[in-house]
Amino acid sequence: MTQQGAPRDAPVPLDRGAQDAAREPVSGDPGRSDDVVARARTHRVGGYTVVELHGEIDIAGVGSVGPALDAATSGDRPAVIVDLRPTAFFDCSGLGLLCRAHRRVRERGGRMRLVCDDVLILRTIRAGRMLDVLEPVGTMGEALSEEG
Repeated sequence: MTQQGAPRDAPVPLDRGAQDAAREPVSGDPGRSDDVVARARTHRVGGYTVVELHGEIDIAGVGSVGPALDAATSGDRPAVIVDLRPTAFFDCSGLGLLCRAHRRVRERGGRMRLVCDDVLILRTIRAGRMLDVLEPVGTMGEALSEEG
């Protein structure tokens, strides 16, 4: 079965349930490990809410981590540190997520710090012309010591 108007050999889009199942790791699947599944871990350090982004932060993964960033950036004057060090892969979808979080924090009079020491992720941020806006630092200590 193909979509109407699509070539006969075009793949049939997965329904929502099948899409979710396709993203889940399969137990014992050697080609897939838990370190690629997008997830967020949130905790408090000092006056900051720290959101660690784990796994692959791409178009398939932003839906899994977006709600945690939205929660951290809500309210008045949010203080958020986004930690990308546990991130295995990051593309322009992830950059869009960071831009949205940064905008929400700024609109609410808060502050956001970004921790990232991965050269490839930093390259993506630089290519998106967001390096000077997001001002990433390499360590959690640097993020906590920043004035702002």
